[in-house]
Amino acid sequence: MDSGIAVAESRRPRRASRISQRRRTFARARALLIGALVLGVGASATVAAWTDNEFASTQITAGTFSIVSRTASAPTFAAHDTAPNAVTLPLDATNLYPGQNRAAWIQITTAGTVPGTVQMTGVASPTNGASGDALRDSLDVRIVATTTAASTTPTCTAATTGGITYTGIGNVPTTLPAQTLQANGTNVVDYCIIVTLRADAPTTAQGGIVTPTWTFTGTTG
Repeated sequence: MDSGIAVAESRRPRRASRISQRRRTFARARALLIGALVLGVGASATVAAWTDNEFASTQITAGTFSIVSRTASAPTFAAHDTAPNAVTLPLDATNLYPGQNRAAWIQITTAGTVPGTVQMTGVASPTNGASGDALRDSLDVRIVATTTAASTTPTCTAATTGGITYTGIGNVPTTLPAQTLQANGTNVVDYCIIVTLRADAPTTAQGGIVTPTWTFTGTTG
């Protein structure tokens, strides 16, 4: 009996020692953790700094591009941007007979704030039937394009030199060389259009009617 009690009593100090050691280990770990947290707070605190900002703003606007035209019969530049609103090109080409010619001019300039180009892009030439077709095919067309620095009245007659002659209105190409246009109407492009009924026009062209619409296309960019 005495020996058993002695054994039990001898175990108590060892158990207390183990408990005390665990407590010391936990306290040590907690201290290390707290220290790490304190260091972390300190490290993050050092990142903070005084800051200041500067801002710049700007305005971006798009330019405008449009072309306007005038002829001797409509001497003020204006937009004629649809076929029903086409300006009249006063060729005075009624009652033509073989060998006669007529000439008229059209001026084109910009009405917008950016530059571009203009070019004749086609001629629609409806007729009144077979006689009109014969007349259309017998008309030579000469187109002279020039650029001037100011809006002046051009000289355009059958004697005007230069340009390219096309046999038959229907043979005018869909795209003629582009002409340069400056912004804000700084310059103008003069087109002198000369129409000649060839001397060999057939008799079937008598009474023919051709109603050409000349298309000019402006482009920028």
